[in-house]
Amino acid sequence: MTTLSVAVRSAAGAKGRRRAPGLLSLSLMGIPLTALSLPLVVMIPEHYATVLGLPLAVIGLIFTSVRVFDIVVDPLLGAAMDRTRTRWGRYRPWLIFGAPALMLAVYLLFMAKPGVGPLYLLATLTASFLGWSILSLAQLALASGLAAGYDERSRVYAWLQFASLLGILTVMGFPILSAKLGETSLAPTQLMGWIIIVLMAPAVALAAWRVPEATAAAQKHIVGIKEYLSVVGRQAVFRIAAIDLLFGLGFGTASAMLVFFVTAAKGLDRSAVGVVLIAQVVTAMITVPAVAWLARRLDKHFVLGITGLLAALVSVAFIFLPDHNLLAVSLGMMGWGLSFGAFNLLPRAMMADAGDELRLESGSDQTGVLYALLISSWKLGGALAVGLSFAALALVGYKPALMGANTPQAISGLEMVFAGPSAALFLLGAWLAFTYPLTREKHAAIRLELDARDARGEVPA
Repeated sequence: MTTLSVAVRSAAGAKGRRRAPGLLSLSLMGIPLTALSLPLVVMIPEHYATVLGLPLAVIGLIFTSVRVFDIVVDPLLGAAMDRTRTRWGRYRPWLIFGAPALMLAVYLLFMAKPGVGPLYLLATLTASFLGWSILSLAQLALASGLAAGYDERSRVYAWLQFASLLGILTVMGFPILSAKLGETSLAPTQLMGWIIIVLMAPAVALAAWRVPEATAAAQKHIVGIKEYLSVVGRQAVFRIAAIDLLFGLGFGTASAMLVFFVTAAKGLDRSAVGVVLIAQVVTAMITVPAVAWLARRLDKHFVLGITGLLAALVSVAFIFLPDHNLLAVSLGMMGWGLSFGAFNLLPRAMMADAGDELRLESGSDQTGVLYALLISSWKLGGALAVGLSFAALALVGYKPALMGANTPQAISGLEMVFAGPSAALFLLGAWLAFTYPLTREKHAAIRLELDARDARGEVPA
């Protein structure tokens, strides 16, 4: 490590310690946001079909339409946030006004009564996804401003990732809570909605109060599609988004087939799915601090590449796991858990570095747009994963309705499409990570130039 990077690292570390309360407050937002993201795609479709009686085809069309709209609108939200100028900052006003709107949308969506129609679902689902995007984007953008140093950003996004994983565990623990409560006047979906609302209100309020936000330096703005595409097409920015998409698809395709793999291929009970998922998430939570520690000693992109290789090896190992062995499958999921946290943590920290490079060269601080791109890549991966997975299952002749009664050839095909595509996607993502151009040393030089220019109040021509 050179003298230049050590100097930048020391200055950034001192600033980061002063902003620790804000980081904790911002991280807590991840619990309700993640706790909301899973029921939106798991509980709500089933609830509106079985309890409220909407046709499956209509529900599917509404969800697809809303997700397409959601992906398209994210860059517009990012650009709007970047242009916002208030005495409270650029991003905190979006928290203050976005949270009540989201909580109202969640209430209407989760507490719906029999008799509601497709337009009700369309309106409340759109509002919920839009509110989730606003709060998630504001959270990521605020986090990028909590640390300017290359290494400190790893710590910042490690905190956010840890809280997000805790949100996943909150959702997974929901069935246990429902069983403990026994019969209540609330349906499970309604209870989940109230849990999300109760968690979200104080978390967002605390973040809006405690998270510091520096005054934005004078800058240029994106004014059209040409300028937006020029930002997306930058080598570092495009590489990060591509890595995020590939790793998200790798886990997404396997997740879509996990129930079939665990029950039909490995001969375990359906309840084992929850056990192995908890094993993965807990492992990811435990390893997040280790990933952040490694990223401070090695370049972030190098650590990301290593975790991609590890995930690919674990994917291949799934093919050789013994049948009827819960421990073996749990160990495999724990192996994936070693990489799962890194796949979310490191690209977000790397995007903050890429934003510094963009601002130095163009005078354009597009933090909101850059993180909107990452959120869009994650959503796109989720949208593609189910379709690609089910198409692959049909190709190998696996019939979900038959479960373990499928032919041996179909079961073998299930194992191959569960592990093979994920391994290939992880390998490609690892290669892109290893060849990522923005190193620690390059970023240290960028930060010195940026800090000097900001002190003079200059904007590039």
